[in-house]
Amino acid sequence: MKKGLVILLAATVLSMGTVQAAEATGPVSRWLNNITAKVSHNEQTAAQKAQAKKQKAAQKRAKERQKQLERQRKAAAKRAEAQKREAERKKRVETKKKQWKELFTIEK
Repeated sequence: MKKGLVILLAATVLSMGTVQAAEATGPVSRWLNNITAKVSHNEQTAAQKAQAKKQKAAQKRAKERQKQLERQRKAAAKRAEAQKREAERKKRVETKKKQWKELFTIEK
């Protein structure tokens, strides 16, 4: 058990020393920084693209919703107009019936 802990501690110390040595040396450090910068730039670009895609989809949904509301308004107006014409037609029919009834009614 003690040997395992000693080996683990030694490996940790050596790996920490390696990282510190890599940071101290110039070319490796710059290379690592460049790679890190590229990766973070790519992640940022991907996040921006995803955000733009979300915004575009939201705009598309809003536009479609507006079209749907406009279609519903037009349909409601069309139904109201049809009901109005039907009411006018019924009124004319009733008026004609009344006129025919009065015409053929024999007064006593």
